[in-house]
Amino acid sequence: MAALLNYDSDCEFGYDFTSEDEALLIQLASTEPNPAAAGPRPEVTSVIDAVPARTKSDCGHDVATFRNARSGAPRNRDGSRVLLGGPSRGAESGLETLPRILPTPVSLDEDVTYPDLSRALVNVEAVDEDPVPTGPANNTTEPGPMDQDDRSPLQKFRSYPRKPLTVSDLTAGSWCELQYEYTLTRLPGGRRTRTKAMREGSKVHKKLEDEVHTTVKVDIMTKEDGFGLRLWNLVQGLRTLRDTGLTRELEVWGMVDGNLVNGVIDSVSYKNPNPEFEEELSSQESQLDPEQSSLIDYFPPKGKDDEARSRRKIYLTDVKTRGTLVKPTNVVIRPAKVQLLLYHRFLSDMAAGRLDYIKVCRRYGLDVDEPFSDAFIAQIGNLHDEIFVDASSSDPESSAPPEPDLVKYSNLRELLSLVKEEVHLTFPEGEDSLGHMLRVQYIYRVDGRAIEAYDFPVSKEKLDIQLNKYMAWWRGERKARGVAIEEAFKCHSCEFAADCSWRQEMDQELAEKARQKRIGARRGGRR
Repeated sequence: MAALLNYDSDCEFGYDFTSEDEALLIQLASTEPNPAAAGPRPEVTSVIDAVPARTKSDCGHDVATFRNARSGAPRNRDGSRVLLGGPSRGAESGLETLPRILPTPVSLDEDVTYPDLSRALVNVEAVDEDPVPTGPANNTTEPGPMDQDDRSPLQKFRSYPRKPLTVSDLTAGSWCELQYEYTLTRLPGGRRTRTKAMREGSKVHKKLEDEVHTTVKVDIMTKEDGFGLRLWNLVQGLRTLRDTGLTRELEVWGMVDGNLVNGVIDSVSYKNPNPEFEEELSSQESQLDPEQSSLIDYFPPKGKDDEARSRRKIYLTDVKTRGTLVKPTNVVIRPAKVQLLLYHRFLSDMAAGRLDYIKVCRRYGLDVDEPFSDAFIAQIGNLHDEIFVDASSSDPESSAPPEPDLVKYSNLRELLSLVKEEVHLTFPEGEDSLGHMLRVQYIYRVDGRAIEAYDFPVSKEKLDIQLNKYMAWWRGERKARGVAIEEAFKCHSCEFAADCSWRQEMDQELAEKARQKRIGARRGGRR
């Protein structure tokens, strides 16, 4: 009997039988099997864990659906499972047996018998358990179009809904661009591996912050609550600066090439880190050529606005920790300088009112009119009484009934008005309220003792040069660069040094130079 799949049929479950096949099927269905005549059957391992459910097909036929719990069963070309059983029952009925294992026909009840499909399945090629499809998608030497990602690092790592750029993003290139590229592409979340030195440094910064601020836990219910808390911390930081002359961990935002950048300043104070140096640079302004004026391009001209110059200025300091008492070199200090220049620019823009806070909120995907959660308002109200408007303090002669207390800052839009007011109170002269000297303070992370402090003036032009260089990589206009040969000491502490392409190229270049030098020496000796 030949039971062949009819691929021309409108129903994929239809079969074509000859008249002889139909007669044989009727005979088989009406004949009682004789186990003794067939002899003992070999043990068969069943692959069906339950009675097959019966469902209606599109063609009106009942279709057996097999629930197979084994994940290791082979797959057909279309991805469906192949259920393996014992030898076909065709051997018992005199039908031709197959040389390979095939599914065992299943009888659901006494009057329904499924036909043997051995002859139809014998032509099906055997497949592996997990076949690897061929084609461009699995070509490991030349990836297909789906495997190629031509987006810039800015698009891949710092575009919405991912977080915006940070000051750390723009200063990491001062140390090693390639190391930062590896960090973004190879490490979980694009974050550097936390080392013991980093954890100890965080403890030092936390200790310094606790000297100025008291940490209070606030529960966050929505993302608007989260950003609202950051704004309240900014307000509190500005007030602390005005009241005590010092604040720490002040968050700022700014724009670079139309991209939002976020950062946190270690220390902001009214204390001039080096007044003698600032006065010396200011007095030399008239003696400098235009090409040299970049050193003090933020200094106001001498003799102008003397009253504003005599007022208190605000100065920025960045604190770095070291595990050794050895003074850092200029190469080590360079990233910190870029960091402070960025902080100064961002804070200047905020003081001058040039920062669009609504755009900042939109970049984070926030709704400025979405009300804060009741829990958040209650917690902030315990810290800042001004969040509530006392309606009972209104006109006492009014005959209107008193209204309950109202929330003055119930959403981000209302809170931003307070932020702008606090910024103006802290920087009454706008960006001129900021001093023009910056300091990098290095301390010993073991006991907090001071190692060295480096003071330098603000330079707008130098910052622009650095930003143009780093943003070229972020925009995808060039590949990331490794360190120069004289800065190869940085590789000793890099977790990617073992398979760094830049380092390998440098090693090959040095080896080739040494080989050429030896060849030249031998030739010179022969002469």
